[in-house]
Amino acid sequence: LGVYTMPSETWIASGKPDGTPGTSDLTLAWIKKNRETFIGSVVILLAVTVFSVYFLIHYRGLRDTAWKNLFMAQQAGYGGNVVQAQQQLAAIEASYGSTSAAPYATLTRGDMLFAQGKFKEAGAEYSRLLNSKDLAPFAAYSVGKCKEAEGDLAGAQVQYSDFLLKNPEHFIAPEVHASLARSQELSGNAELAKTTYEKIALLYPDTSWATQARTKSAPPASAPVKK
Repeated sequence: LGVYTMPSETWIASGKPDGTPGTSDLTLAWIKKNRETFIGSVVILLAVTVFSVYFLIHYRGLRDTAWKNLFMAQQAGYGGNVVQAQQQLAAIEASYGSTSAAPYATLTRGDMLFAQGKFKEAGAEYSRLLNSKDLAPFAAYSVGKCKEAEGDLAGAQVQYSDFLLKNPEHFIAPEVHASLARSQELSGNAELAKTTYEKIALLYPDTSWATQARTKSAPPASAPVKK
C-alpha cells in the first residue's frame, strides 16, 4: 500500500500550491512598501469625489435659479415691461452662461425684439444661436423671418432653403416651406412659389399646411360668362 502524506503546510497557509503568494498577499505587500503613495492616492480620490459632488449640487442650484429667472423675465416681457425683461435676460446670459437656460434667454431676447419690430437687432440675437445644439433650427428659421420682415426677400429665401436642406424632418419644416413659398410669391416669382406649394401638399398631405398650399397652387377660377 502506498503511504498517504498530509498536504504541505505551505499550501494551507497561502491557499495556493507550491507556496505561490496570492493576489491579496501581493497587494498588501505593495501597500506596505508604498504606504505614502497609497495614502496619497486615496486622499486624491476622496478629494475628487467630494469636489464632483459639490460641483453637481452647485450646478443644479445655478441651473434652477437661471430657469426661475428666465421664467420671471418672460412674464415681465409678455406683461409689457420689456425693458425690465431685457435687463433680466442679459443678466441670465452674464451670470448663468454655463447653464442650459442661457441660450433660451438669448432666444427670448430675439423674440421680444422681433415683436417690437426691431428686426435687425432680433436677427443679431438669433444669429448667436446658429451653432446651438438644441436651438439652431429655430434660430435659423427666425433669422430668415427677420430678413423677410426687413424686405430682404432674396436673403430670406436663401435662409429658408438652407434650413430645409439641413433639417428636412424637423417639425417646423412645413411652416418653413410655407414661408419660403410666401417669400417667393412676394418677390414676384409665382411659378417657383407654385412649385413650392405643390411640394408642401405632397410632403404634408394631411396637414393644414397642405390645405392652404392647395388653395394657393390652384388655378384661379374663371370669371362667369355674362349673358
